Amino acid sequence: MLSINKHQLLSASVRLITFLVTFWIIFLLGRAVWQNWQLKDAILKLEEQLATLENQKKDLNNLLIYYQSDSFRELEARKRLGLKKVGEKMVILPLPSATPESTPANFPEEVAQEKEKITGETGRTQIANWLLWWQYFTK
Repeated sequence: MLSINKHQLLSASVRLITFLVTFWIIFLLGRAVWQNWQLKDAILKLEEQLATLENQKKDLNNLLIYYQSDSFRELEARKRLGLKKVGEKMVILPLPSATPESTPANFPEEVAQEKEKITGETGRTQIANWLLWWQYFTK
C-alpha cells in the first residue's frame, strides 16, 4: 500500500512539474511575442519620423540653395537696401494722406464692414449656446 501511494505521489508531482514547466514556457513565449509586437510598432513610428525628417531636410536644403542664389540676393537688396540695377530708374510715389478710415486702429472695423458686404448680414445677435441646442433638438 505504501508503494501505491508513493507511485501516485510521484505521478502527481511529475504532472505538476510538467504543468509548471509548460506554463512557464507559454509565459515566456507570450512575453517574447508581446515584446516583438511592441518593437515592430516602435520601428514603424521611427520610420515615419525618419521620412518626415528627410522631407524637412530636403525642404531646408532647397531653401538654402535659394538663399544662396543671385535672385534672392537681388530681391533682398531691392527690398531692404533700396538698391536698383544699373540703368534702371526708380520712381518714389507719395503715400496717400492718412485718413481716419485707413489707420491701423480701425482695421477690425474695416474687416467687419467687409464681412457685412460679403455676407449681407448686419450685426447678428449672439444667442446663448444652450438656447441653440434647445432649438436644435426641439425643431
